[in-house]
Amino acid sequence: MNVDKLARYCQLKARLKQAEDELDQLRKEIVSEFAQDAEFSFDDYTLRIVYQEKRHYNDQLLVETLPDPELWRVLFKADSAKISALVKAGLLTEQSLDGTYTTVRTPYLYVTASVKETLP
Repeated sequence: MNVDKLARYCQLKARLKQAEDELDQLRKEIVSEFAQDAEFSFDDYTLRIVYQEKRHYNDQLLVETLPDPELWRVLFKADSAKISALVKAGLLTEQSLDGTYTTVRTPYLYVTASVKETLP
C-alpha cells in the first residue's frame, strides 16, 4: 500500500467532514428564517423550503393499541409506511393510533443554481 494515498485519503475525508459541517450550519441558518413552506429566487439561485410532518411512533404504545398481536409480527418495529398501509387496508384506524406517536415538522431545503451560458 502506498502511504501517500492513505494520507491523501485521510486529508480528503477531513475536508469532506468540514464541508458537511459547514453545509449543515448554513442549512440550519437558512431554514430558521422560514417557519413555513417558501420559495424564492435570488439572482441565479432558487430556494425552496418544504416542511413535512413525520410521525415517530412509540413501539410500546403501538403494541398496546394493536387489535391483533399478530400484527406486530408484520410491523416488528414501528415503520410509518407499514402502519399507513395497515390503515389503508382497514386493519388499523387513525383513531386507534392516537397517542402512539409524536409529530415532528422536518424542513427540506432545495437550492438550484441557474447556469448561464457564456458566449465565447
